[in-house]
Amino acid sequence: MRSAIRCVFIGVILLYSSAGCVQKSAKLQKSVVPPDKTLFQTGSDYLKKGQYIKSRLAFQTLISTYPDSDMASEAYFAIADSFYEEGGTENLLQAEDQYKNFIVFFPTSPKASDAQMKVISLNMRMMRAPDRDQQYSDKALREIKKFLQQFPDSDYVPIAKQFKIEVEESLARADLGVGQFYADRGNNAGARGRFQTIVDEYKSFSGLDDVYFRLASVFEKSNNPEQASVYYGRIVAGYPFSRFSDDAKARLNAMARPVPPVDTQLAAANQARLKPAEGFSPLKPFVDFGKALGFGGPPDRYEVAKKSVEAERAKSVEVAAAQGGADAKQTADDIQIQTTLRKSASGETQESTILGTSSADASQSGAANQKKSTDKSKKKYGKKPPASTP
Repeated sequence: MRSAIRCVFIGVILLYSSAGCVQKSAKLQKSVVPPDKTLFQTGSDYLKKGQYIKSRLAFQTLISTYPDSDMASEAYFAIADSFYEEGGTENLLQAEDQYKNFIVFFPTSPKASDAQMKVISLNMRMMRAPDRDQQYSDKALREIKKFLQQFPDSDYVPIAKQFKIEVEESLARADLGVGQFYADRGNNAGARGRFQTIVDEYKSFSGLDDVYFRLASVFEKSNNPEQASVYYGRIVAGYPFSRFSDDAKARLNAMARPVPPVDTQLAAANQARLKPAEGFSPLKPFVDFGKALGFGGPPDRYEVAKKSVEAERAKSVEVAAAQGGADAKQTADDIQIQTTLRKSASGETQESTILGTSSADASQSGAANQKKSTDKSKKKYGKKPPASTP
């Protein structure tokens, strides 16, 4: 008997001990951070400190060791960010390749549009002055068009369209300079090709009046007065504020061509596209020289786009909140309470309260209550109720 009791006692002790160990083990397992998240946090910490090689090593280890992890796409994007933030032409080209691969591997990711916007930004960062090589300007324009095609519903679309105008401005000025170089050396065909490219492809260019005048002059020198008069006429009709307007009128009169009237709407639209004149600065020649060498220090276009989108979202929230508050106030103002006191034939005071959403509703409710009261009196007295006592 004693041995049986002893066995039961020992069994109970072992049971409670094992339960405690299991509970403690479960708590330890819950507190352990998954290794893929640990690697991602390590890489992120290195990236914040500017230790780009170490950050890339941590992210690459995550991708290689845990390819099916939810953090793999984030790590892939972070590797591209490490090259992007490190800067320099070689690193930016590495970042571009990484961002493009991210879009291919993760096309449905919410960050796919951010990756394409960063491709645009890094190419715009490497753009040169109009009198320098325009290969990165050409690439930036291609990537902007690709963005507008692949992500038409993105919040970045308005910003991408503004970037498109900026890049086209640079490309148009580059073609304008080359075209004038040809014109000064009597190469009318080469000049006409460059000027015509601007007219056909960069319709938002702020200096189209200048291009029209140069193109018209080239056609006039090439014994083509018909085409020359077309572009002189465009200046007169759409650019009355231009410094070329009077000369264009004079050339039309000299060729015995009609001078078109001013199109006020077109002129207003063209004038709105003009860039404001830059103020004088003694450092401007040095700044221009630095930009020509690629040291202009342009702003990060991705950060500009991101802040613009965030500002628009915040503005939308404020408008929605203000609208919601106005609606709530209107609802509260429309609620009216109407209380009516009456004395019955027996001398008792009767009180009726009406809660409505408008004065019209309250009036209708009051009329309905009055009708019910009259009907009850008719049933009680069999005729009209007696007049109420004052």
